[in-house]
Amino acid sequence: MSRHIPRHERWSKIGPNEYRSGGVLVRYAQGAWWAWLSYRQRQDPGPDDSLLPPWEEKCDRLGPFKRPRNAMIAAEQHAILLRRRLGTNVAVETGDLRD
Repeated sequence: MSRHIPRHERWSKIGPNEYRSGGVLVRYAQGAWWAWLSYRQRQDPGPDDSLLPPWEEKCDRLGPFKRPRNAMIAAEQHAILLRRRLGTNVAVETGDLRD
């Protein structure tokens, strides 16, 4: 069983309108809060491929949200969803998130 880690320990406040946790950025823009999740993904190797395919850089934008907390929660849930769906074919840097 894992220990609960509070949000203020997982997220760093960079400025008045910006929060960061690993590769996740939450920022106020265009009158709402938005989350940007940066991660690396690779395709499944084919049956005859001996080498793993190269990593592809990806970035997903989530939002708009009314509060920064909502954007943080959506980004954390999206990162967990990616990890569960893609397994070892995704690398997401999100601080101390647990599945």
